[in-house]
Amino acid sequence: MSETLAQTANQDIVNLAAASLSAGPDLTEAERTARFQTVVQGAMAFQPADPTQAMLASLILGHHLAIMDGFRDIARLTLTPAEAARARMVTVAQTKLVLQIARELRIARKEALARTPTERGDASYDASLAKLLSTYADTLATMENTDTLTPAAAATARQALSQAMSPAASVEENSISGPVTGSRAQRRAMMKRRGEFKRTA
Repeated sequence: MSETLAQTANQDIVNLAAASLSAGPDLTEAERTARFQTVVQGAMAFQPADPTQAMLASLILGHHLAIMDGFRDIARLTLTPAEAARARMVTVAQTKLVLQIARELRIARKEALARTPTERGDASYDASLAKLLSTYADTLATMENTDTLTPAAAATARQALSQAMSPAASVEENSISGPVTGSRAQRRAMMKRRGEFKRTA
């Protein structure tokens, strides 16, 4: 696959993931727009060099947002001990999955670089991925050392993980807090001009 075709495929994969992850019926229009931008910017921050990396990056963003939503909801609720225990079990499983996908992405990137010896690794990229792995591993260790997931613990974990995906994850937080003006079509046109949206055929 040529570099141009690979980049087109990467963008199509990321756009499809962003459209899917921002289509939740419980989201407001402002939240949908912010989430679309979060997924596109977050996935592309992983600099996917081929469709495999684009899919892995999109999966990381999808699971990350699911975990963040879960922590947000738990932080707002008063859970019974049984509910808190179930919440912890689900979140531990999701966190392990993000770690596994991130490790797969690291392997895929190394393999891609090995196939193209003229390209060099990006130290900032490696540092960002290492930060993601470290933060998620720390969060996992904390949750595995407790029997339940309290609202306070969920709020703390959400804050920690929001830094793991910076600056992409913070796009959603900042965008939702302010008004979003213009029609949906106008916002999508603006995103397209910025290179954040590309309609697939």
